[in-house]
Amino acid sequence: MDNSIDILMVDDRPDGLLALEALLSEHENYRLVKAQSGLEALNLVSKYDFSVILMDVQMPELDGFQTAELIRKNIENSQIPIIFVTAINKDDRYVYRGYEAGAVDYIFKPFDPFILTSKVAVFADLHLQKRMVRLQAAELRGKERLQHRANLQSVEIENLRRYRNLANAIPHMVWRAAPDGSLEYYNELWCTYTGLSLEDSLGMGWQKAFNAYDLKNLLGIWMHSIQTGLDFEVECRVQRYDGVFRWHLIRAVAETNFENQIIAWLGTCTDIHDRKLVEKRLLEAQKNSDAANQAKTQFLANMSHEIRTPLSAIIGFTELTLDPQMDDADRMSNLSIVRRNSHQLLKIIDEILDISKVEAGHLEMEKVDTDMVDLLSGLRSLLHVSAANKGVKLQFKLRDKIPDRVLTDATRLRQILMNVIGNAIKFTHQGQVTVTASYSMKSSGQSYLGFRIQDTGIGLNNEMAEKLFTPFVQADCSTTRLYGGTGLGLALARQLARALGGDVYLEYSELCLGSIFSIEVEAEPLGASSWVKELTAFSPGGHVIPIKNSSTELAGAKILLVEDAEDNQILISHFLRKSGAEIDLACNGKEGMEKALANDYSVVLMDIQMPLLDGYEATSRLRQAGYDRPIIALTAHALKEERELALRTGCNGHLTKPIDRRELINSLKKYLPVPEPAAQI
Repeated sequence: MDNSIDILMVDDRPDGLLALEALLSEHENYRLVKAQSGLEALNLVSKYDFSVILMDVQMPELDGFQTAELIRKNIENSQIPIIFVTAINKDDRYVYRGYEAGAVDYIFKPFDPFILTSKVAVFADLHLQKRMVRLQAAELRGKERLQHRANLQSVEIENLRRYRNLANAIPHMVWRAAPDGSLEYYNELWCTYTGLSLEDSLGMGWQKAFNAYDLKNLLGIWMHSIQTGLDFEVECRVQRYDGVFRWHLIRAVAETNFENQIIAWLGTCTDIHDRKLVEKRLLEAQKNSDAANQAKTQFLANMSHEIRTPLSAIIGFTELTLDPQMDDADRMSNLSIVRRNSHQLLKIIDEILDISKVEAGHLEMEKVDTDMVDLLSGLRSLLHVSAANKGVKLQFKLRDKIPDRVLTDATRLRQILMNVIGNAIKFTHQGQVTVTASYSMKSSGQSYLGFRIQDTGIGLNNEMAEKLFTPFVQADCSTTRLYGGTGLGLALARQLARALGGDVYLEYSELCLGSIFSIEVEAEPLGASSWVKELTAFSPGGHVIPIKNSSTELAGAKILLVEDAEDNQILISHFLRKSGAEIDLACNGKEGMEKALANDYSVVLMDIQMPLLDGYEATSRLRQAGYDRPIIALTAHALKEERELALRTGCNGHLTKPIDRRELINSLKKYLPVPEPAAQI
């Protein structure tokens, strides 16, 4: 009998044919036939008895799908196995189209040489067996019936032996199932991998090795394939002999008779667990990288704004104070503003450094003798000013008696209380903020000071509360614009409280109704302590800062300053009025847009980060409304992206805080009309 096996290789690329030929030519029984187009392949199919066709998908004129469909239409060629070799698409719909065209399998480039040669060997061997069966059948026609049966049985046994040997050599779990899905055969790898015995695996027992959720999905897909006759593949978790579940790719091909009825399912299970872990890690790494980049950008922009805003006031009012003609009252007022903004800048820098030290584990605590009455009275004096300016009542009280002297880190405790109470005042527009101090001793014998801060402020929803203690994060972008801040206060307070053996947590919050924060720190009363039952009353004071005007080189210019920071309003207005300009003020983007459209201004100075409507949106709306006067962006953001965004939005120029008086005046002069020369007499 001629043992040569005809294999058709179809690819319009010579290098593709060369790659296949290099892998298959080592088998001495293979006779390789090459075709470089679908039409050439159709012509060759009628001249050879091919055992398998390796078909490229993407070809000119007739692609692989069309060629396969034409081959299948010929009854004599309809049983030739076709394996698509492609690198262009692994999409399920694309793969299903190949199976509908008549393919029995897919091999995706770049392919594994062993898998390719193994699959070709299976079909080549099956073809050789069919050829042997046909020859033996012809020989047995003239022999006795019993001899005929004996020969067929011998062939079947040999075929089964060779099939089993080949299946055991493949590095995949190979199985054969009846049309209803009951397992009839499996190779040795199935046994060694799952640890299931023969009795446990055959029939429907194989299902015990599959994850319950994945098994339900697999059976649903398999049932659909039984109804449609389509091959299928699905990813499932299979339990290893040691109880570990690992991901596998399950592929099944329907084996049909000449009447196209399914007589069995041939399938493989390929371990893809490591690949899925790598893919998951890559996705997580990409996600973390994107989140880190976004957080870094937001942090830099926010820090730029928060640092430059007080720095602008410090530099500007320092320059004003150097004016030798300024009277003492104005000089003292300016120095007061410089001092206030210096403390604000120092607070921001300290918070950034402290949160970094806490997270690095380098922040040291120093427990010293602390006078609690003095500490609480000092806090009340400092915080009453900001509360009174907002019309908010600030109340300090005791739930029960507390020791007047304790052992704790007074500096850090004061910082914790300042951050949490200051935060409550910031987000409260009306009503009150109540601070209630208490003392307790736990069952462990450890003493604690507790502070309950209750406000009638804007409150939080669940989503806001979840990210409340995350560094550099506030409730949302509008919160940052409206209230300012670094987003470090509460995060730092919690870290410091935990370093002192306690914690800071949100006890209650509801939108528009307010919030309750609780603080707890370890604090041991000193032996000579007395107990305080109440705090003395306290009344805050206040002062008003006057503004002085003068006139010089911007005479005749009418300028609208849109700025929400009061200190910056005073500073920039002073610069401009001293240069002779007439100034109109707006405290947010909405008010600024309305005034710009209603009045005749020479130039609009537009701050960017403002409540209600930011500078970008206000500028954009003005341009849409046909406003054609010069608009100069005025912002504490110094990043290049901010400057480019301002210009794209419709601004004519961009000035960065801290404000340089000379640069401000020179920039404005560019957009003012040149005065006509005086007439000659």
